[in-house]
Amino acid sequence: MTHGIGWMRVVFLSLLFGLLASCGGGGGGSTGSSGASGGGTTPTPTPAPFNDIPQTDAEAARFLTQATFGPTSSEIARLRHIGYSRWLDEQMDPARTPATLLLPHIHQMTVNDTLDYRERRNYWLWKTVGASDQLRMRMGFALSEIFVVSDRDYNNKNFERITHYQDMLGQGAFGSYRSLLEQVTLHPAMGTYLSHLANQKAVTYKNAQGLQVSVVPDENYAREVMQLFSIGLVERNPDFSPVLDANGATKATYDQSVIAAMARVFTGWTWAGNTDANYWAWAGHDNDYRAMECHPKFHDDQAKLIFRGITIAGTSDCKVTLQQTLDALATHPNVAPFISRQLIQRFVTSNPSPAYIGRVSKAWTDSNGDLGKVLRAILLDVEARVPPAASDAGFGKMREPLLQLTALWRAFDAKYLPATNGTYMFRFSNSWDFTTTLMQDSLRAPSVFNFFEPDYRLPAAGGIQGIYAPEMQLYNEASFGSIFNQQLDAGWNNFATTAPTANTPAPVMDINPLLTLANNNDHAGMVAKLDVLLFYGTLSPDSRRVMVDMLDKLKAANRPADERVRSLVQLAVSSPEFVVQR
Repeated sequence: MTHGIGWMRVVFLSLLFGLLASCGGGGGGSTGSSGASGGGTTPTPTPAPFNDIPQTDAEAARFLTQATFGPTSSEIARLRHIGYSRWLDEQMDPARTPATLLLPHIHQMTVNDTLDYRERRNYWLWKTVGASDQLRMRMGFALSEIFVVSDRDYNNKNFERITHYQDMLGQGAFGSYRSLLEQVTLHPAMGTYLSHLANQKAVTYKNAQGLQVSVVPDENYAREVMQLFSIGLVERNPDFSPVLDANGATKATYDQSVIAAMARVFTGWTWAGNTDANYWAWAGHDNDYRAMECHPKFHDDQAKLIFRGITIAGTSDCKVTLQQTLDALATHPNVAPFISRQLIQRFVTSNPSPAYIGRVSKAWTDSNGDLGKVLRAILLDVEARVPPAASDAGFGKMREPLLQLTALWRAFDAKYLPATNGTYMFRFSNSWDFTTTLMQDSLRAPSVFNFFEPDYRLPAAGGIQGIYAPEMQLYNEASFGSIFNQQLDAGWNNFATTAPTANTPAPVMDINPLLTLANNNDHAGMVAKLDVLLFYGTLSPDSRRVMVDMLDKLKAANRPADERVRSLVQLAVSSPEFVVQR
């Protein structure tokens, strides 16, 4: 059963596409909660209030599915004891829950010359499983999918820089959006990725052949900081619905002239410590992660007319120009709904209702872009906490493949011991680059548009747009088989009754809780345990019946208890009810 996945792949995809189609992906029916964000017209009824203390293990597990890298039995019990608000307080308090940082681990390695990106990615992935600052790491992960840089354009000599960038996102997870936007802008990882490092004002000169050459500022970051990191392409109301002109058409947030003006803003910044004479120099900066520094000689000192008719004063001081521009971006009315909606998609649902986005946007505006308060508003919103009605088929999201893997590891208390030299370079199939199998990896997107886009919609019949399903961009029949097989190599093939030893090739999961039930032939109990940890109590009666029936048949065929455990987990993780988070 472990390797014969052909039948399961077909069944999974047919069920998954059918489930998502029923959520508004095909046929033209209402999308329930999607509203302006998802293309539907049916308003979402206001759910009943919820208690701050989860009333069941399933309620606690559902919250932890949204807010962490996966529920654990111990965290479920703790959340039920202290409640949502206190849990969030603790997670956002750096004194009680210090931030997990990756760079100190890299620096303490004595084998730096042989380290590569796999060490950063594997160390981060393992910390998502065991670190206490689950919310901070989950928010840092979400931010890395908005403020995208990728190690695809790096070499092994400069991966400390991107490691520092990843730490920076985590440290800013609950802070000011405006402050984080400035740190992103001036970080050399972003400066090299979107090519505004060593950007210069327009110049004209004659080359060695006597030909006149004109150089204009690079527009790459100028475009993406607006399109992807702040205001988006069209004007938005607080609920993310588009602002329309007198003819009912959308209104663009900027045009090419604004891009050109913004490109002039981002001139004059280069490596920390450079002089004017070596403004463009690269040598010696392989692992330099200090913020870029201003060189007035290379900065465009003329006034710049940017979005909303705002004029940035002419000055040779690129610090002043940058501050004015970032202030204008951070206070643009689009920022609250544009970023809030993406964060809701990363934690709760791909198709948030306009009302949900509006409430989170208000939290953003009221707090002046305090990301911690915004995240609290997202997770404690009544639409997040009260499970959707069966008729609200548009609510939910697909779990990203990385989050599927971490949920599996955390559910079964996975243990891992690094190599004797302290490295965390996993040695199971494809662990050097999960983008080849899981279709994503930490800070390794194929482009600045991430592994999937927030506006990706499912194909629908009759020319009608389906619901938003960003993560579905990762899936087709081939990629499902690849993701499934990678979970096999990293997951249920590594169940064990004892703790791992040093140099273990992969995290080892504790089989004992399920094995005890299997030895007692308590198949219903096995399914019930998985229902809480992997499905937060949402398994349908039909799914329960299928799982118990499979276990009964395996027992009747005299299959051993450990095989029944692995078969059950394999079936559970490959089910649409696990992949589609509601």
